[in-house]
Amino acid sequence: MKESIAQRVNNLRTYMAAHGWAAYIFPSTDPHHSEYTPGYWKTRAWISGFNGSAGTAVVTLDDAALWTDSRYFIAAEEQLKNTPFRLMKERVEGTPSVTQWLAEVLPPGSTEGMDPWTHSAHEIRTAKEELMHCGLHLEIADQPADTLWKDRPSLPDSPVSIQPLAFAGRSVTEKLAFIREAMATRQADGLILSALDEIAWTLNLRGTDVHCTPVFVAYTWITPSRCALYINKVKLTEEVSAHLKEYGVETRNYTDILQDLARFDGRRIWTDCQATNYALYRSLPETCTVIDAASPVALLKAVKHPAEIAGFRRAMLRDGVAMVKFLKWLTPAVQAGGQTELSICRKLDELRSEQELYRGNSFDTIAGYAEHGAIVHYEPTPETDKTLLPKGLLLLDSGAQYEDGTTDLTRTIALGPVS
Repeated sequence: MKESIAQRVNNLRTYMAAHGWAAYIFPSTDPHHSEYTPGYWKTRAWISGFNGSAGTAVVTLDDAALWTDSRYFIAAEEQLKNTPFRLMKERVEGTPSVTQWLAEVLPPGSTEGMDPWTHSAHEIRTAKEELMHCGLHLEIADQPADTLWKDRPSLPDSPVSIQPLAFAGRSVTEKLAFIREAMATRQADGLILSALDEIAWTLNLRGTDVHCTPVFVAYTWITPSRCALYINKVKLTEEVSAHLKEYGVETRNYTDILQDLARFDGRRIWTDCQATNYALYRSLPETCTVIDAASPVALLKAVKHPAEIAGFRRAMLRDGVAMVKFLKWLTPAVQAGGQTELSICRKLDELRSEQELYRGNSFDTIAGYAEHGAIVHYEPTPETDKTLLPKGLLLLDSGAQYEDGTTDLTRTIALGPVS
C-alpha cells in the first residue's frame, strides 16, 4: 500500500527528533537551482504531495506548512487536503515568511535543517542570518529523503546528444572564447557553471534528464586554459565523447567537482551565489576571492545567432501547421461527442509528432474546459478530466520542443454558444 503523506511526515519527525532538529526545510530545486527538476530531487513534492513547480515545504515536530505563489493557490489547496500541511500564500498580505513563521512556532534556541546541495549559497547565508536574528540555529544537514524515501526515482542516466552546428550557430570553441573574454574583464581565474541550460548551450549538447526540457545533469568548470564537464560518464556516447574531445573539453565524474574546486590554486573564482549550491560554495579554497555575479552565459545565450532565429521561425511554422490541423479537427470532433480534456491533448501531441524535428512537448498541455479555464496552470488528470460539449470556452496552452526551436502558444476557443 502506498505510504500516505501523513505517514511520511510522521517518519520524518522521528528522524528529525533523532537528529535534534526542530524543523526541516524542503525547497523545490535540485543542485543546479532548476525550476523543473528530475524526479530524484522532487523531495518537496514527496513530503507534501504538492507537485507545482514552485514552493517550499517546512515540517516541524508538530506542524507543517507549504509556501507557494498565486499560480498554484487553487491546486495547492486541493493537493494539501487531508495532509498535515497548511497553505501559506506567498506575497499575500499577512502571510509570514518561512523564517518569521519558524520564529512564531518554535522556542528560542531551536535548530533547523537545510540541505547544502539543493539550497543556493545565497539562500543558506540569508537563512542563517535571519534565523540567528530570531534566536534560532541553522544546521547544514543531509537530506532526510536520502534515508526515508524508499521508492525514490533513480538519478537520470539517459544519453546526451549533440546539437548540430546548423541549429546552434556557434561552435563550442567560439562560445568558450566569448566566456573567457567575459572572465578576463573580471580577472576571473575560474568560472563555475551549474545551470543546466547554460551548460547545454555552451557545449552544444542536449539531454532528456528533465521532463519537457532538453538538458542533462552536469557541472562545467572553465579556466583560461581548461574546460571540464562533470557528468555521469555512462551518459556519454562515443559520438559525444569525440565531440567534447574535439573542442578540448575534459570529462570528469559528476561528483569529482568538489575535490577539484577544493584543490584550485587560482585567486579569483566567478560563481553566481544565487544559483550555485552551498555544497560547491563551501568547497572553494579560503584563499580564493569569490566574484558573486550572474553567469556571463546567461547574457551570451540571450543574444541569438541568426541560425537560432531561423530555427525558431521554422519551428513555429511547423508547429502552426499542427495547430491549424488541430483547430480544423476540434469543432466537429466535439460536436460528434466523446472528447475530453485529455483526449484532445493526445490528439494535439499526435499532430505535432508528425512534424519534422519534433522531440516532445515543451510543457504539459493545459487544456481547461469551462470552469477549469479559470484555474491558473491547470493540467487535466484522469480524476479531473472533463467532457467537452459544443458550448462554452476551452483554454488551450501548449508547446513543443523541436530540435531547432521551442514553441509555446495559448488560444481561447469557443466550442459553441458562450454566455
